Amino acid sequence: MSGPLYVRPIIAINDFLPIFLSAAFILIFGLLYASIVTLVKMQKLKKIYMFLAYFFWILQVYCTYFLTEKIHSQTFTVKAMIIAMVAYLIVPYIYFYLITKSEERYEK
Repeated sequence: MSGPLYVRPIIAINDFLPIFLSAAFILIFGLLYASIVTLVKMQKLKKIYMFLAYFFWILQVYCTYFLTEKIHSQTFTVKAMIIAMVAYLIVPYIYFYLITKSEERYEK
């Protein structure tokens, strides 16, 4: 072999804390989004709180964008992050739909 297959860009030491915090906030905001959507779908919270869930999703998308900028992501990684964020918006609804349909099926 003549050299490394992938050269990772150097990340500045000053960027470590923002990178770490944005990665942590991606998890926290994702958890809050999924929790609120689930609680609203289970009718434990009123539907008026859905705007709060979408707000947390938007914050999660922003933190993901910030993270990809700070770590100097390649084009493929950016596309994968975009697909992940769209999937994260849709998956709780699909999951709840499947659970509801399976409950209906077994209750008959």
